[in-house]
Amino acid sequence: MDISLSTELVIVIVCLIFSGFFSASETALTSLSELKVKHLLEEKGKKAKDLELWLLHPNKVLNTILIGNNVVNIFGSIVAADLAEKYFGNSQIALTTGVMTFLVLIFGEITPKTFAKHNAEILSIIFIKLLKVFYKLFYPITFTLNMFVKLLIKIMGGKLENDKPKITEDEIEFLINVGEEEGVLENQKKEMLHNIFEISDTLVKEIMVPRTEMVVIRIDQDINEILDVVIETEYSRIPVYEGKMDNIIGILYTKDLIKELRKSSKDVNLKNILRKPYFVPETKKIDDLLREFQSKHIHLAIVIDEYGGVAGLVTLEDVIEEIVGEIRDEFDKEEEDKLIKLSDDTFIIDPLLDIDDFCEYFKLEKDESMDDYETVGGLIYFIAGKIPEIGEEYIYKNFKFKVLEKSGKKLEKLELKIIGDNSE
Repeated sequence: MDISLSTELVIVIVCLIFSGFFSASETALTSLSELKVKHLLEEKGKKAKDLELWLLHPNKVLNTILIGNNVVNIFGSIVAADLAEKYFGNSQIALTTGVMTFLVLIFGEITPKTFAKHNAEILSIIFIKLLKVFYKLFYPITFTLNMFVKLLIKIMGGKLENDKPKITEDEIEFLINVGEEEGVLENQKKEMLHNIFEISDTLVKEIMVPRTEMVVIRIDQDINEILDVVIETEYSRIPVYEGKMDNIIGILYTKDLIKELRKSSKDVNLKNILRKPYFVPETKKIDDLLREFQSKHIHLAIVIDEYGGVAGLVTLEDVIEEIVGEIRDEFDKEEEDKLIKLSDDTFIIDPLLDIDDFCEYFKLEKDESMDDYETVGGLIYFIAGKIPEIGEEYIYKNFKFKVLEKSGKKLEKLELKIIGDNSE
């Protein structure tokens, strides 16, 4: 029985609508990351529940879309050709094919895909409900095709990826950057999130208080001297050694000392109140150290070098500062004090100024050699190749350093002069 011209025209229009539906569905769903789909499921609840199908079986859903799109496009083209033959005769078949191709491109591909790209979330939630019907309808075909495709990929030596899309660390960091650029995240929050990723690559030796800067107490030290150290430093925990500094035998908690003094005045046996020291190698990653601090409920660890000697100490605060930035109280030395500007080309520098902060301030690109030391003082020792003396000057690129003060072998104050173009 012949189909009327009006019926055939309706069929062509319906095919174009479904072509647009399948194309828009493909773009909307593939525009959503696994993270976004999970967020929609959590946020929208029952309204988005059908998106679980895409989350669990993306390849099969995609096959359903491709099969449906091809079926309606082919069927629509056949009906359009028949319609043209009845109306125009065989002479206009080529023209009809061209017109149909144009209509499919505009209404079945470009327009719906462009619209879906910018409205992916809402369209995915709406379209997945109808796609679920086609998924069940085409399941025997999609299942067979899926198995056949997997077999072909194996034969060609390709790898079969898990159905679930993967979210990588790089993608998360990219989202953090985009969030900051679009004003969703403040710069400080962005830096904190980036720091969380970076702590897995940071070693204890990069953040520790070096041996020369440690405040320690001898086990046989006079109680009045110990109290002076406690009052002067305001530290709540101080390492205690016996004989030589490499022999740390415990950690003195000032609260324990105060309790003991209340009991027995100044007749205190330090060994009775010392806490067991916790030792870590200087090559330990600080994210591992943070977990150990949490699980063992400790706040301070003694850092040991490869020879078993004391290299320094590290605290819970040191680790947290790597994430949230510098935490300062009234007893901390201000960072500005470590770099004092006297004029446009002259500065006073604390040798303990972090080398990264130095490079950032002077817009200086780090050399590979800078990985071997952490401070400006380390840079001076590297350049000098010996123990620098007061008054000695050292040139590094366009900077001239002069040793102003030192205590024993330790540098205390440096003068820096800029002597040329920083770009050299």
